[in-house]
Amino acid sequence: MQAQGDTYWGMLINRGVQRFFLLSALHQRPMHGYELARSIKEACGGCCEPTDAMIYPAIHDLLEGGYAVCNDETVTGRHRKVCRLTDKGEEAYRTAAGAWKRVLGPLVEAVQTALEASPQGATCCPAATKGDQE
Repeated sequence: MQAQGDTYWGMLINRGVQRFFLLSALHQRPMHGYELARSIKEACGGCCEPTDAMIYPAIHDLLEGGYAVCNDETVTGRHRKVCRLTDKGEEAYRTAAGAWKRVLGPLVEAVQTALEASPQGATCCPAATKGDQE
């Protein structure tokens, strides 16, 4: 039951985090799908492994909502759809950042309280623990 719970919570958390980092990456510059996946993974410190099943539906949602546009381009000899945020997408990114800012302080406090109560001092991301020890 424990592992099932970890998987469930990890999936919920990763979905929101990955979508925010996708907006962040597109805010920095236009990118194609593979670049987005790599950027999200780096931004998460390796804790989130974005898959095609996450990236492309998220891009589709952005396109449908008018938050992004994609253009066909040739990148290093390969045909790619390179996406960028529209003005509406930039506004959504700023709105999302504000929402994350409001929740981060209370979230960190709640996580610290939970981990202090845990006999093992559990962590959600082994990569984060490794980095903390170095």
